[in-house]
Amino acid sequence: MAATAPAGPPPPIATSKSSKVSSIRIFQRGTGRRLQYSGGQRHNISGQNRLWASCGERDAQIDLGQTPDSTVNSANKASQTAMHAIYSPQIVASALTDPFRVYQELGGDFEGLGNASGMNPLDMDETISLSKYVAFFEKAAADLRHPVFGWEVGTHFDLHNIGAFGEFILEAPTLGAALSLFKNAFSLVQSDSELALQVEDDEAVLNYRILDLDIWPRAQDSEMTISVFHQLIKSVAGKDWRPTLVSIEHETSAIWNDARIGPRCPVQYNAPANSLRFPARLLDRPMAQAKAENHNDVSRAFLRHAWQQEREAPVSARVRREIVRRLGRDELDQTIIAAALGLSRRTLRRRLEDESKSFNSILSDCRIRFSEIALRESGKSVSEISDYLGYSTTSAFERAFKSRKGLTPKQFRMQNRSN
Repeated sequence: MAATAPAGPPPPIATSKSSKVSSIRIFQRGTGRRLQYSGGQRHNISGQNRLWASCGERDAQIDLGQTPDSTVNSANKASQTAMHAIYSPQIVASALTDPFRVYQELGGDFEGLGNASGMNPLDMDETISLSKYVAFFEKAAADLRHPVFGWEVGTHFDLHNIGAFGEFILEAPTLGAALSLFKNAFSLVQSDSELALQVEDDEAVLNYRILDLDIWPRAQDSEMTISVFHQLIKSVAGKDWRPTLVSIEHETSAIWNDARIGPRCPVQYNAPANSLRFPARLLDRPMAQAKAENHNDVSRAFLRHAWQQEREAPVSARVRREIVRRLGRDELDQTIIAAALGLSRRTLRRRLEDESKSFNSILSDCRIRFSEIALRESGKSVSEISDYLGYSTTSAFERAFKSRKGLTPKQFRMQNRSN
């Protein structure tokens, strides 16, 4: 199932007397909201979601960052409106630790690229723009003339660098539990993205994609993220394991023929999402660092706060995510989107009006932006793109596109491909 935000909050954390957890403390700065147990050793890390978490006899504190709770801020609507006006997808800054290191080890000009990408590690906040993060990978690969830079970073990516969330993924009892935690609380690390895990008969499929269509090109980030999961699965399957299939959303890649670090399996291009297909039986394999005590309790804590964090985004951003998530596979009806966000159609309309937005304008933006990428990057025909986006006719798509871009889809394709 896709890692979508649930319509209601997850159930509260169980606190039975038989629990071995002596302390979990969870708080969010600025809210005063706390849940406390008591405990032992703590793990402190940097990043937006400064996390300590608890399993067994260890102490745990989960600090979900500096964004105030929407209920606390409801009295200060002007402040919240300003925050919405400057909203952009984010990722924890500590996720750059290994990319920076690998780039330097491969001989890159760290200072020069940092200045060019606007990401000086000495100057970074707890989170950074996801757009800048993705652009760093593209610039690094081009600078090094190393087309598999993203995949190589993934082979060296240490999940401890994303804090206690990464630690608890590694300490999950099984690979299935690790991947479920990853997908359900992925927004604690990276916003405006989708991670999904599906089991089809005897095969599992792990999907990843960024839900902001303005973040493009993003081939290196896509390959890096799939490589991270490739390494995680390999850690339980053995060093000689290879996936059944790797799918990527971009048009071509060098990973398929890199025997040194590549996946050594068939690679599919122009896919709807980046994915990794592997035998479902591996989901039951134990993790090497498994510490099963109270994993479910801690997972629910992460899930609950991921859900809360997702809801703090502007409703227009949440609508955009749902539309992009459903493009080409589900109905793009306002009532259905509202229900997915836990709202009525009328409430959704009112909330969007508060942000000077409308559902139809957001839907149109998403369709046109997707069609630009498809026309430039894929070999799909105009009619195929029209059908995929849910237009009633190809002519309707052509009119909408020309109204926004000043060119017909065919003219846009010819102009951008020649450039």
